[in-house]
Amino acid sequence: MGADASLIKAAANMAPKAWDYSGIMKGIAALGKYALEKRKVANELTIYGNKEFQIKEMPDEMLSGPFGEENAAFFSNMKEAWGKMVKVRENPINIPSSKKYKDSVKTLNMLKGSLEKNKADLLVWAEVRKNINENWSNASKGINREVFHRTADLQINNTYGEMNATAMFTLDGLKIFASNDVGTMSGTAYSPSEIMDGFFINQMSLDNNAKNLTNIIAGAGEKRKNAGKGWNEDVARTEINAFVQSMKDAKYGGNGVKSLAFDYSNAIGGGTFVQANKAMFADPSKSNEGAELSYVEQYRKVNPNASYDEIELAYSHQAADVWTDENSSEYEGKLVNWLVGVAKKSYDQGDAKKDLSTKQASKQGFGPKEKYLTQSEIEDGPNSLVERIRSGNPFPLGTLNHKKINDRWAVNQRFPGATKAGGGYYYIKDGTNADLHDYLRIINDPRFDFLLN
Repeated sequence: MGADASLIKAAANMAPKAWDYSGIMKGIAALGKYALEKRKVANELTIYGNKEFQIKEMPDEMLSGPFGEENAAFFSNMKEAWGKMVKVRENPINIPSSKKYKDSVKTLNMLKGSLEKNKADLLVWAEVRKNINENWSNASKGINREVFHRTADLQINNTYGEMNATAMFTLDGLKIFASNDVGTMSGTAYSPSEIMDGFFINQMSLDNNAKNLTNIIAGAGEKRKNAGKGWNEDVARTEINAFVQSMKDAKYGGNGVKSLAFDYSNAIGGGTFVQANKAMFADPSKSNEGAELSYVEQYRKVNPNASYDEIELAYSHQAADVWTDENSSEYEGKLVNWLVGVAKKSYDQGDAKKDLSTKQASKQGFGPKEKYLTQSEIEDGPNSLVERIRSGNPFPLGTLNHKKINDRWAVNQRFPGATKAGGGYYYIKDGTNADLHDYLRIINDPRFDFLLN
């Protein structure tokens, strides 16, 4: 599988031409299935919260794992080496100007520095483990495949201790061995301060970013038409570009724009930028619909029983691997164009001022936030609300996303009494179809009766 993973990375760097997955889809499908299973375990563990995990500065597994003997001997060996150097330094025949004396002082300083570094690393390692539950719950979908697996392993570690068991004291400080190639035994030694490298949370969940962008799109689109004003692309582009530039603020760690592309969902735009532009990340030679159908078809040739979530996760990881620092400016331009296009659709679907009062009655509100949809959005085509729910596929309503987790309906919003579903999602009551029916506030609408049967 290591070779497959390398081929996948190579595919991610291919030029915009027809992508041939025939030789690597087996690896992609295997990794997709593995990733989904790991995500389920990691998400399930988030329901326990930090208070259920007893975080020790030095985990017990460090003495019972494969490096247990080495870790147990580390301090006794250091003590022995320290004692020898002290004897050299205190020997009256070794005057301060002698090489032996100077070497002993140098070694003592090195040993002291090493002990202090290992102690400090244990504190950092404890802090990483303490915060991983919250970090994993709000992880961005834009983290790449390797980072996803490393952080999922960290989340699972708090229950099973597998990464604790790979931690080892060294002269350079504490090292934790983590897989650097999914599905293989090869690994990289990370210091505790490096173990979260590449990880970032959903930046759109901060500072009301998702809500603010939705308001910008609505203001340049539907609300502008409601006010009797004409479409103005320059206004829309200026406001949207200003928002995108704001996501480059240093407080977002250089990941703001990528998070916007992977985490911000808009129903009019067909989900997130990455979901709505499948061809860009799966096969640039095809249309978005054609690229998705081809990807799904080839994936299911390898894994016929693959779920929608599994395929979507595999695609998301591929897109995250494709998006790099080197090509981010290119994707940024396409992201702005997409958002302007979403604003234009919002304008086109909006009601002119004179028609607003009469046409509003033809729209139907759904969910606790009363997101109003047209009749075609409700029941026409494979991406309609009815068909997405009937197929058990994820669906957005305004700024909220809804999907099945462990075959139960969940939403990415916390509300009183809700049970964590993982990944920032919470179950809608018990997550049954009937619970979703109640949540959507459907009254006497036979199109949704299938939820009650």
